[in-house]
Amino acid sequence: MCRFFCLIIFLSLSFAAITTAKATPYTPKASDEIIAQWPVLTNDSLLKIKTASRLQPNDPTTIVKLANNYLAQAAQPGQSRLYGLAQAALKPLIETADSEKNQNKDLWLVWAQVQQHQHNFLVAQQALAKVLQQDPANISANLLAARIYVILENPLAARNACLKLLGSADLFTVTACSLEANTYLHTGELSSSYQQLSQLVATQGLPSDERGTWLIQMLADMAIRNDDPTAAASWLEQRLPNATVNYLAQWADVELALNNAPKVLAHLTQVVSSAPEMDDALLLRLALAEKKINVPNHAWQQQLAERVALREQRQDTLHANELAVYYLDINPNPEKALQWAKINFVSAREYNDKKLLARAEANNQKKDNQ
Repeated sequence: MCRFFCLIIFLSLSFAAITTAKATPYTPKASDEIIAQWPVLTNDSLLKIKTASRLQPNDPTTIVKLANNYLAQAAQPGQSRLYGLAQAALKPLIETADSEKNQNKDLWLVWAQVQQHQHNFLVAQQALAKVLQQDPANISANLLAARIYVILENPLAARNACLKLLGSADLFTVTACSLEANTYLHTGELSSSYQQLSQLVATQGLPSDERGTWLIQMLADMAIRNDDPTAAASWLEQRLPNATVNYLAQWADVELALNNAPKVLAHLTQVVSSAPEMDDALLLRLALAEKKINVPNHAWQQQLAERVALREQRQDTLHANELAVYYLDINPNPEKALQWAKINFVSAREYNDKKLLARAEANNQKKDNQ
């Protein structure tokens, strides 16, 4: 799953709004009554951009604006198909070799964002190189580069990308980016980095824009890696209303670790009922919660089984993580669990991916020894 990637895209769009249009980033408003309320696609501004893109299909500025509008909504529940629409809008310009259009840094940045979501990290890095060649201090490009370096187990390069933000990004952004890289760079840095970042938030307060959400997810991730799910849950509760798919999945994982399956089942059921489509990541957590509670009808587990069959038929490696978890925890099959965990590990090598592979290997070994 995209865990931080989707958030980096949303954070990048916020930085773009600040630096180019000087617009105020959208900040979800907490509500005890409204569980899910996200922007709809049929708004006037998007319709105007889509019309303009049809009239000017070769204009990078217009196409980038359209793709960014898609990405701004793609991370919300039920909207993942918009990643494909963003890619389709960008692809004709990207494939136009040796033209001036290919020098547009905004075009290459949004292309990198789409490609990293598809786990095409090499392609994403190549696109980011074009951006950074023109604008070495680009905040969004360096943040995304740092994230990819972490995924590819190159934390030193990740920290260097973070340090390039000095002088261009705010204190929170530079500090958080660098501290996360440090947790993978040096053994024993996790607790220290977590404490430093927590202290920064305690003294400065969380930013009200998307940086605040980014920091919360980073702190929650550090807390989980530090075997403190209670602290992780406390962080994630702060911006649960109107959360993105990766935020909800992270929250659900933490609550399931705390044996709060009924809470996960209740909240995610309301979320998915308000979304236009069912996300694999949320369906998986619903099925996990359902199994823990031992609900008689197994409705979510049955839906997930049908989705898994479809993913396997298509050999959908983008959802390898969900397939591995399914065969570990929902419908045990040690061979398939290990197969998909290995496929997932080819492209994603963070803490959760390593833990998943280790579980699959141990489970498969246990089966062989029986």
